[in-house]
Amino acid sequence: MKLFFIIFLSISLLGCEALIKANQRPHIDVKLIGIWEGEYIEKNGTLKKWVQTRKADGSYQINFSFTEIDGTINSFSESGKWWIKDGLFHELEPSWMKEADIYQYQFKSQDCIHFELVSGNDLTKDIDDDYTFSECLVKDAPLVHLRLDI
Repeated sequence: MKLFFIIFLSISLLGCEALIKANQRPHIDVKLIGIWEGEYIEKNGTLKKWVQTRKADGSYQINFSFTEIDGTINSFSESGKWWIKDGLFHELEPSWMKEADIYQYQFKSQDCIHFELVSGNDLTKDIDDDYTFSECLVKDAPLVHLRLDI
């Protein structure tokens, strides 16, 4: 009986360690896949809006539209990679970012996510000391069709 208990306890502890290590490896949270809209008003009054498409392969594309106080609108796009590591959302645009922006994220509802900047590049840090925003799902990602040869 003691031997059974010791074996059971050992297996349980190894299983817990495996779960912890699995959470520390980069992975994709499937709940974040899809087309999302967000907006943020900067301290200077600029309205920043975007539509972001996150794909299951870890790639993303964002289309930004910035509306200045004087009504001037600037638009641009970026694309890069996204992933989850240590329970945090990471986003990297490799053409100009040396390090990923890192956010805590929490679902406010099934279709809306709240993000809070943990660590970012110089441009992100310049936006606001306490950079938080929400995104809401516009459209689910298209279904992936798997072909199984039986």
